[in-house]
Amino acid sequence: MSRWVLFAVIFLCGICAVEATAADHVADSVDAYRGKKVLWVNSYHQGYLWADGIGRGIQKTLSGSGVELKSWHMDTLRNRSEAYGQQAGDTARRLVEEYRPDVIIASDDNAQRFLVVPYLRGSDLPVVFCGVNRAPSEYGYPARNVTGMHEVDFVADLVQRMRNFAGGDRIGMIACQRETDQIIADDYNHHVFGERLKVYLVQNFDEFKEAFLRAQQEVDILCLPNNAGIEGWQNDLAETFLTEHTRIPTGGFNPWMKSFVIFNLAKVPEEQGAYAAATALRILAGAQPEDIPIVKNQEAQLTVNLKMAQAAGIVVPVSLLQTAEVIGQEALQE
Repeated sequence: MSRWVLFAVIFLCGICAVEATAADHVADSVDAYRGKKVLWVNSYHQGYLWADGIGRGIQKTLSGSGVELKSWHMDTLRNRSEAYGQQAGDTARRLVEEYRPDVIIASDDNAQRFLVVPYLRGSDLPVVFCGVNRAPSEYGYPARNVTGMHEVDFVADLVQRMRNFAGGDRIGMIACQRETDQIIADDYNHHVFGERLKVYLVQNFDEFKEAFLRAQQEVDILCLPNNAGIEGWQNDLAETFLTEHTRIPTGGFNPWMKSFVIFNLAKVPEEQGAYAAATALRILAGAQPEDIPIVKNQEAQLTVNLKMAQAAGIVVPVSLLQTAEVIGQEALQE
């Protein structure tokens, strides 16, 4: 046998050994998690883009792990009363008792308010939260059985970008008149803008349009963080209205808002779900929740909407466009 043939045999054997080791590792991982159960309790409903993104992150991370995943949707965005929230929390509690999961993933604030805090915090059942807007300390987190990811917007970074195109420094925000949005607006006003943020709270699309037109005269920079919960909102009608009336820099923080604003610096819901699922796997492997620090989300996607920029008479430099997803180019061809 020549030395080249001998080398080839040894090399191929080495590859087989590496592949076998990798396969054994995957098999060992699956064996380690087989029979384990994770329950994802979602504050909202299927079809809500933010929650769906969290779900994709969870499912992708747990896929192939051997873990059994069950999902429960509390539907508290479409049903906002306190009584409904308490009922949804109690239903989720009964599901926990019946399903007997090894770890719970609780996403967004209402799952904390109506399930984790009243029934699970301080128990022996590990909980990983994500998508939480309130300061975790307001829920008594961290707790010995609770850890997770605190959801933050990149509002200061976004506003700093918009200042380059603004005629002044008066800053406004239109938000839905629901608890989560008011918490976010109050937090921005106090911690980011030094009580200088003008907040317009609206319940429906007519009120949104009225507030938007007022804001064009009253502020120099306008944040539109979310359209969820605004009654009567229709994407096509909203896009037409905003194209006709945007005169100042506008910005959003969620992926689905990029069609309605000039600049969108969006959080990535999949990051929240993937982190929560990976943390659940760590706990299933033996880690203790109290030993895992609470973290904040880090990923963001910048989008520049040239259609909305043109409406406001804003020319976005190429240097900025090169760092962003660019949409609305068709407006430049009309």
